Order: sequence, then C-alpha cells, then structure tokens
Amino acid sequence: MKRRRELHFDVAVIGGGSAGYTAARVAASAGLNTAVIEGGNEVGGLCILRGCMPTKALLYAAEVIHLARRANTWGIRASDVGFDFAQVMARKNALIKEFADYRTQQLASGKFEFIRATARFTDPHTLELSTADTLTAKHFVISTGSVVAPPPLPQLKDVGYLTSDDALRLVKAPRSLIVLGGGAVAAEFAQFFARFDVKITLIQRSKHILHDFDADAATALESVFRREGIT
Repeated sequence: MKRRRELHFDVAVIGGGSAGYTAARVAASAGLNTAVIEGGNEVGGLCILRGCMPTKALLYAAEVIHLARRANTWGIRASDVGFDFAQVMARKNALIKEFADYRTQQLASGKFEFIRATARFTDPHTLELSTADTLTAKHFVISTGSVVAPPPLPQLKDVGYLTSDDALRLVKAPRSLIVLGGGAVAAEFAQFFARFDVKITLIQRSKHILHDFDADAATALESVFRREGIT
C-alpha cells in the first residue's frame, strides 16, 4: 500500500497552464520552495490546448489558402488551390502536441515540484490531493483556467451546437455555420471557417462586432468579412 505523504511548501500553484507555470517559475527563482499541482488529463493549460495557440495555428492556415487563391495579385500563378480539412486540423494537433510536450518538460524540469493530482482545500493552508497525500503551503496561487460556459439559449440543445472546444476537434468542415456573438473568439472562428469554404452567418446584438475594441478597427474588420462572403 502506498504510504500517504505530508508535503510542505512555501508556495503551491494549482494549475499548470501558462499562468501557473509563470507563477511557479517566478516563485522558485526567488528561492521559495514551490510546487505545481496539475489534475487535468492533458498538460498545457487553456492557451496551449484550446485557446490562443490552436486558433492561431488555424488562422495561419486560413491565411495561407487565402493568399494562395489571390497569388496573381503578386504576379504568381497558382492554379487549382485546394485543401484537405482533416489534414489542416491534424497539423494543428501536431503543433499543439509539441507545445504541450514542451510545457510538460518545463514543469518537470526540477526547478519546482510537479505533482499530477487534483486538489481540494481542507483549510486555508492545506490541500487534500487525489493521490491521498496532503499538502500545506504558506501561499497558494489558483490558476485553474476556465471551462466553456453553456449558451444562454436553452433551445439550442434541441438543434445542437458547437462550442469553441468542439470546433477545434472537427475533422470535417460543415457546409454552413451560424456564429453567435461578435467577440474576438467568434471573429477568429468565423474567418477561419469562411476561408475554408464554410458559409458563415455571424449574429451580433451590438452595433458592431468586437465591441470591446476600437470602433474603427471593428468597422474595418466588418468590411473585410463582408468582402470575404461572411454575412
């Protein structure tokens, strides 16, 4: 039977994503005895696994096909430009695996303790881990990331819908999509799918998309979207 351990640290970071890794690295470099606790099935965090990195990989692929189809603008002849959507997604997956593997190496580098477990507080300075160990620390950093919130339209369950996480797992492009919302994530997915020949309708309740950004930038992007066939 595995012996239950009692672990003691100056700083314990819950979550091994980008924020958690950075916090642990800074704490360890300051000479503090530090641990990172990661309980997810995958290591890497939101940005690497389901956020900025996979979406930027897909947007770059979309930019490549967009430019190839307009190569004559630069005096370049490129005929019969096509794509394999499954291969586009497979390349994204391969890139993300490289990023995630590198993050795992960083976390396991020995600069701090890396613990694969889930955790819950039993008092302000004590965690009970899923490994049956207990961990105490003077300070905690909670960087557990986020999950996709269900849309506030219960009727969507009846027709089915994709979250951003679901969209990143597709291997076959749909013929058409309605994108609900006009924020940064919605805009990224709208343009990515549109450039891979998916008919896109973007629905935004505000006057302009990207309402948290400068109105001039939003207006310019709306013009580009209309020019590229996004409704």
